[in-house]
Amino acid sequence: MKKTLLVVLLLTLPAFAWLIQPGYFPMHDDLQTTRLMEMEKCFRDGQIPCRWVLDLGYGFGYPLFNFYPPLPYLVGLPFRFMGLAYIDAIKIVGILGFVLCALNMYLLGRQLWGKKGGIISSLVYTYAPYHSVDLYVRGAMNEFWAMAFFPAIFYSSYRLIKTQSFRYVLLLALSISGLMLSHNLMLLIFAPVAVVWGLFWLFKFKKLSAIIPLAISVFWGFGLSAFFTLPVLFEQKFAHVETLTIGYFNFLAHFLDLRQILFRINWGYGESILGSGDTMSFALGYLQWIIPGLVLLSLLFSKKLREHKLLIFTLIIFTLGALFFSHSKSTPFWLKFKPLQFLQFPWRLLTVAVFSASLVSGAIGKTHTLKWLSGLFVLILLLNANYFRPRTWYVTMTDQEKFSGKSWVWQITGSIFDYLPIWAPMPPADPAGGDLGITSGLGEYQTLNKKTNYQSYRLNIVSDEAIAEIQTFYFPGWRVWLDGREVSVDPTRDPLLGRMQVDVSAGSHLLEARFTDTPVRILGNVLSAVSWLTIILFAIPIPWTRKKLSVT
Repeated sequence: MKKTLLVVLLLTLPAFAWLIQPGYFPMHDDLQTTRLMEMEKCFRDGQIPCRWVLDLGYGFGYPLFNFYPPLPYLVGLPFRFMGLAYIDAIKIVGILGFVLCALNMYLLGRQLWGKKGGIISSLVYTYAPYHSVDLYVRGAMNEFWAMAFFPAIFYSSYRLIKTQSFRYVLLLALSISGLMLSHNLMLLIFAPVAVVWGLFWLFKFKKLSAIIPLAISVFWGFGLSAFFTLPVLFEQKFAHVETLTIGYFNFLAHFLDLRQILFRINWGYGESILGSGDTMSFALGYLQWIIPGLVLLSLLFSKKLREHKLLIFTLIIFTLGALFFSHSKSTPFWLKFKPLQFLQFPWRLLTVAVFSASLVSGAIGKTHTLKWLSGLFVLILLLNANYFRPRTWYVTMTDQEKFSGKSWVWQITGSIFDYLPIWAPMPPADPAGGDLGITSGLGEYQTLNKKTNYQSYRLNIVSDEAIAEIQTFYFPGWRVWLDGREVSVDPTRDPLLGRMQVDVSAGSHLLEARFTDTPVRILGNVLSAVSWLTIILFAIPIPWTRKKLSVT
């Protein structure tokens, strides 16, 4: 087992070889290092979990991690605390994503097809062109990490149904929460597939009693991620989420055709546009459909495969279904089911298609010799490994260069309309400038402290009355005190950006603002704390045995 895992890791090395060197590379969503920096600032300020970031929104602050999944950046934090540069920590997060993806798919494929099949499934999944598109082209770190949890959920649910061992209740709960905390939209498209998968094995093994531990895992996984998922569900009304589905992000402009999916790799680092003229690849991958085709053909001749024909057909249906929803023929379904439109890009369904196609590809391992399969390993690498590289590599790139000049302006303004508080009808045209402004009357201020979750100022007002305006967007959870007495905040007083304004009389005053948790966030935090504590209490004292759950 250990030797096979080592082989899988070695075969995965070309996928992330470019990341093992000094420097950094450009990508579409080139905000990865800044998000990690903002996450670190939250932790150093004691804002755990992180919700409000200090620098984004052109310096006016931003409820980024109240809505944006935090897991990849939480994974990167330990490497920052070890002293690594931000760009190096992000590269390690990318490497770990590849490794986790490859190992999880191997474990799943091994359960279904044996060691040889597990290696094939792992390689086909790892080296799918879209897998490289996610990291090296789009810079979609969260979607990239979500793909690593697809096989983990399939593996742990399969083992839970088969054995009803408590360890798989824990593993499935952790896998579900991992997906939720990586990319909430991926959960939307993967959940129906996972449900069908679970039902398949419940009836296959005739163990309907496993429904109870499965349900426990689902609710446990939700509890583990509740600190994030509850605010996403109940507080998105306070942010401009409508911008996620209009303009460039309207799903109607991003459907694929069969030629793009099957025959046109068209490798590039450009963009997705209306029609088939995209300058980046949205191909399933040649081997990702040829090998499943060979598996179907082998059903005619192989008794070993005929034993698994229902499973093979199910995985093929998963693949074809996902590809259908990425094609323009599925438009009526997108129009009818409004939540689908938040996916923005129908080609995101390639994640599910690649996953199921890669999993079924492992079945070829049951019908061919190791020598033949070794040639297939080489072919997979020769056809696909060259895609796993960035367009450009800046050898001398440093954190200082990333966070200065025009690059820094882009970092704090990129995606500025995503989750912008609703009290700011439009993004700011200029940076925040100072920390506080006297918009009416005369006076001056001194910044005493400015953190992600706390600000304090010493005011000296010389006119009879004045209005002090904190240069921070208002968002539920911000509370303000003047000389120790809490004052109400009405963000509509600033119709331009929804900043927090306070009436101040003449004299010296202490003005404080704190970012606190709302009832929804408190509930999410409590549910997550209890869920994680329960994980610890159950996992540590219970030995990893094959004891089965007693279901009554």
